[in-house]
Amino acid sequence: MAKFCTSCGAQLDDNATFCTSCGAQLGNGAPSAAPQATQSSANNAGAAFQNAAAQAGDAVKDGFNKAKESLSMENIKNLKTNPNKTTLVVLGGIVIVAIIVIIVLFNLIFAHPYKGALDDYFKAIEKNDPELLKKCMPEYQVEYLEDNRGKDFDIDDYCEDRLDNIVDMLEEEYGEDIDISYDIKKEKKLSDKKLDDIKDDIKEDYDAKVKVTAGYEVKLKLKIKGDDDDDTETSTFTVAKIDGDWYIVDGGVS
Repeated sequence: MAKFCTSCGAQLDDNATFCTSCGAQLGNGAPSAAPQATQSSANNAGAAFQNAAAQAGDAVKDGFNKAKESLSMENIKNLKTNPNKTTLVVLGGIVIVAIIVIIVLFNLIFAHPYKGALDDYFKAIEKNDPELLKKCMPEYQVEYLEDNRGKDFDIDDYCEDRLDNIVDMLEEEYGEDIDISYDIKKEKKLSDKKLDDIKDDIKEDYDAKVKVTAGYEVKLKLKIKGDDDDDTETSTFTVAKIDGDWYIVDGGVS
């Protein structure tokens, strides 16, 4: 005898527990198969995820333990007679990381040690900051100007006037909002003789006895940009370490 849905009248299989047409549940039959399948899939997915996570955790833990084992003093001592591949790989990785760290530290500490002096100088021009420009001047120069320019001389006014002249010149050519960037194209370390010459010139020009311990002749590629125009030019600066600090002793934007 055919079976019909009591809700919509659709003809169904004799064993049907829900209507495939309207979805109505028939009598007191079991819940539809679709929800069961969905729940089962969810449970299976959750179990699979937990299993995969557990396997990944075990793999990481196993790898860490193997690395610890491979770095045992016994394995390290026996590398020549009984080389352990994992030990070699781990040690190689440690050496590579150590080399990278050393290179980075070397560049931070020793590469272009004078760069701060150049950065301050160009930033002083960009920001029209007399106080920063004064920081770019060695103490012996400030003292000489204060001692020889008369009682009305003011170093802050001097730096302000000097900056105004530079900025006015740049704005006339490039417009306002001056931006200066540079690349170090070439540097040449100064010989001891040239360092002595710088020291002698300071003694002669400023009547100051100073220590000049290092110096470079630096070729810069300058890019100067303003609201109206921009240009690239090459300029050479001489920088020196005087009494422990780096200063520009020759060159500049003028």
